[in-house]
Amino acid sequence: MSIRKLIANRMLIFTDALVPVNEIARMPFRPDRFLYEESCAYLERIGKNIADFYFNKFTPFSWFAYWRDHVLIDIPAFNPDILEAMLIGQTIDLETARLENCLQKGDYNAFFYLVDSRIALETYLKLFQRIPDQDKYRLFWYTFSRANLKLEDFHPEFIHTIQSYRSNELILPHDEQGYVEIYRGHILNNPITRASTWTLDVNTAICFSRRHQIKGQIYRGKIHKDRVIANIKYRNYKEIICFPGDVEEIEEMSFLSLADLMPELEHQGIIKLYRNYVPLIKKEYFHKAEGIHGVSHTRRVLLLSLILSGMENLTESDRDLLCQVAIFHDIGRTNDNFDPEHGRQSYQKIQHNNLFKAEGQKQEMLRFIIENHCISDVQARHLLNNYQVNDREHLFNLYQVFKDADGLDRIRINDLDIKQLRTPSAHKLLLVARELLDDTQGITSKV
Repeated sequence: MSIRKLIANRMLIFTDALVPVNEIARMPFRPDRFLYEESCAYLERIGKNIADFYFNKFTPFSWFAYWRDHVLIDIPAFNPDILEAMLIGQTIDLETARLENCLQKGDYNAFFYLVDSRIALETYLKLFQRIPDQDKYRLFWYTFSRANLKLEDFHPEFIHTIQSYRSNELILPHDEQGYVEIYRGHILNNPITRASTWTLDVNTAICFSRRHQIKGQIYRGKIHKDRVIANIKYRNYKEIICFPGDVEEIEEMSFLSLADLMPELEHQGIIKLYRNYVPLIKKEYFHKAEGIHGVSHTRRVLLLSLILSGMENLTESDRDLLCQVAIFHDIGRTNDNFDPEHGRQSYQKIQHNNLFKAEGQKQEMLRFIIENHCISDVQARHLLNNYQVNDREHLFNLYQVFKDADGLDRIRINDLDIKQLRTPSAHKLLLVARELLDDTQGITSKV
């Protein structure tokens, strides 16, 4: 299989950029890190071939490299001291042995996990005939995603060849007509109509729209499930690969941003309230204050609770209740795993330490939300009668508002399912949740 006939973007052939060091040695100017004759003597002593060593101008902190077959190793400087310090002979032998071991066992999954991503595509194409037919499709798209490739990097004929090795129909969420809703965060100058990489998750699209501190656009489109080329699950990006012309009804999506909200948050006194509540969040309350359920998470949930309270027109008393819930809802956690009991443990900790006292029903309302925020809404509703409150429906509405505030911050673990959001207001805050995680305004940290 001729690599150059398959790849439209010749820049993907990484090894074309490698220059043999013996060619560099003939140049009148040599880099300071390049002691050719001394290095040749050292390599000869350890039984390595100088022909396998290269100059690589595209890696500024490692100008040199060893490359042979499937092994690529960066070398910061080409002199005997560095080569010896790197144990270059042993390193080469180790990398070669473990990759060859994978090939001998036919373990192509491990092989393509281990091979350097810069030469993974070339390696795949070189080994194409050896790779079992049932693995060709999956391993190509794994390599595609791992090496950050684009569909337009390849000739369409090759992509169709890869498609012919797909053995099963893709399992995708689709409507009755077979259409899949897809999203894209777009920061490029190219028209969106030329995009070939999309995602099933709007939160992933929002994340990509803000890469490198550049504010891009977020688009939604749809594609028939039979026109999807691949659904790549590597890195949990939920990638959808397709030919650009197959995406229909592309439209730009709009979300509220912190910049949009800030004037109103200041006017309503929300930011001032947030700063008044933050000192109540104590590091000593938490099992792991710096963990994913620690202080930073609690601060974001507190602010989101305040924002949602305003958007949902809650009373001052209800807003205060949700803020207290936000402050204490995870203090009973002793791990960062799925833990449906930590709500009860949090409330027990509140009682044991006298952290929050209120009269009558307000205490019961706080107890219900905290104890049940970590179980399903259906389960919580069944338990609602166990709490001494007059207006259970109102309490359940507050419970749902808080669950949305807590749920929006699941974006931090790439596990925010917008279908689980309960209030219309929460659906408008997806971008805000991402901005709070990035803390671009310094709101949650500068208090």
